[in-house]
Amino acid sequence: MKWLRAVSLVLLASLVLAGCGAAAREKKSTFAGGVMREAPAPSSEADYSADKADASGSVAQNAPTTLPSARMVIKTAGLSVRVKDVPGANTRAIQLAEASGGYVQSSSQYAEGGERADLTIRVPPEGFLPLIRSLEALGAVDAKSISGEDVTEEYYDLDARLENLTEVRDRLFQLLEKAVKVTDAIEVEQELERVGSEVNQIKGRMKYLQNMAGLATVNVSLYTDEKPAAEPFINWAMIGNGFVVAARWLVQALFFILQSLVVLIPLAVIAGLAAWGIIRLVRWWRTRRTPAKARKT
Repeated sequence: MKWLRAVSLVLLASLVLAGCGAAAREKKSTFAGGVMREAPAPSSEADYSADKADASGSVAQNAPTTLPSARMVIKTAGLSVRVKDVPGANTRAIQLAEASGGYVQSSSQYAEGGERADLTIRVPPEGFLPLIRSLEALGAVDAKSISGEDVTEEYYDLDARLENLTEVRDRLFQLLEKAVKVTDAIEVEQELERVGSEVNQIKGRMKYLQNMAGLATVNVSLYTDEKPAAEPFINWAMIGNGFVVAARWLVQALFFILQSLVVLIPLAVIAGLAAWGIIRLVRWWRTRRTPAKARKT
């Protein structure tokens, strides 16, 4: 149907315009503990319509963008602490994390050169600085870093984009119900698939921001002074190196001998043949000279 195709084109144009004006839309948000909570997305066409009708009375479509008072900040800290007892300090760090309302996301220990333990702790924002101070008391702090990333505006933009895409998906569902031809239905379903993929991506990013801002991250490295390796009584490395050098010289000597034989053997053969010829000639000359002397006597 031509009218259905025309409506589809208009819908696509509205989608582009809605994406461009996403930053100009304002929506009420709820914050708890400095973290914005995402309103649950409608799960059906009826829910979409109800959500849109409920929001129409409190949301100004073209109101200027204003950031919320409570901001979403992703807090991250890194600590390198030199301690006397790594296992004991590791256990104490876990206890401090749990006492601050957090948990240990990962933990690993090493014993090469010197004992070492690496921990990644997730803790609520209100326990972030107290936990850092408690971890600093475990030993001598060699390195410390604290950073915060404000993602409030990004979350706000994602929320506005999600609202626009939800409205577009609602219209696409309406077009799908009115579609008569199979080709029209396929086109609408393809557009629904694309919009649904964008919705899922936005929701995933928003959940990630909520998780990262809802719990701060503290990376801790606990270690002792590196112990010097004991020098062995027998330096096996030096002995092995001596064997390698001796073998190299032996191989070079064998190559020299072979090269000499290649040159000397032909010379020896020629010299032997020449000597043999001279001896034969001398013997022949002597035998010939002996009968001549006998005749004279």
